[in-house]
Amino acid sequence: MITLFVIIVTVAKKEISFLHWIVDLLPEEIQEKAFFGGRSFYSNEKIVLAVFENPGERRYKDFVADFDIWCGCLFPVDFEKQSMVQKKFPDLVVHPVLRKWLYLPSSHEDFESIAGKIIKQISRGSDLFGTIPNQKKSSTPKLMPKAIQIEKIKAADMKRPRMFADERPEDIFKKAQTIADLKNLGPATFQQFQKAGIKSVQQFIKMGWKKAMIKLVKSNPKHRHTLYAYALIGALKNQDWHKLSEADKLDASQFVKSLKK
Repeated sequence: MITLFVIIVTVAKKEISFLHWIVDLLPEEIQEKAFFGGRSFYSNEKIVLAVFENPGERRYKDFVADFDIWCGCLFPVDFEKQSMVQKKFPDLVVHPVLRKWLYLPSSHEDFESIAGKIIKQISRGSDLFGTIPNQKKSSTPKLMPKAIQIEKIKAADMKRPRMFADERPEDIFKKAQTIADLKNLGPATFQQFQKAGIKSVQQFIKMGWKKAMIKLVKSNPKHRHTLYAYALIGALKNQDWHKLSEADKLDASQFVKSLKK
């Protein structure tokens, strides 16, 4: 029970935005529900996939990964089948928290290709993927088709009050004592900013997200990721990164590509 509580606190996102194209690849009969801040997908009684979009978190207890542990695709695979699956897809790793799951972080350079191939296998009913959740029948929630689930989530979000929703970014900046106080950022990002030489909120504001991104990438090339750029833009606008305009997303994508060159 304690372990589940930690996971729920760590990942608090419920909608799929940037990785929704993965959901679109699934067959219509696949059922969907909330899952520890992400979304899980079922084929009959088996859970076959979970998708998370929570960049920046790399620590679990004393373990620190070199990738975001809650941003990508998790594929449930029974222990006795994991070696077969990893032989077929060697880029999958055992998730540091959910040990019965194989994981592909969204930061992987071949993420789209690998994820697409696995989704095809799941869609064809491969018996390598999927496990039966260990739940009591009395506590198993009734599953709904994807379309109904999505509409319910949107309706619930419209009723949910949001902290600082009506405040201007400049008012938020005045209140923020550290980088970690800005939207989309947190303690892990604060440490990354410090390492890159960005010491204060005002310094971040003055240089803007692009110059900050350059310093962060120079400090650690793994920060060269579109989602990371989304987070920086959203922080300066006091806006959730997954709700950025298409223009902002395109600007972020093109800028990250230019850094690769």
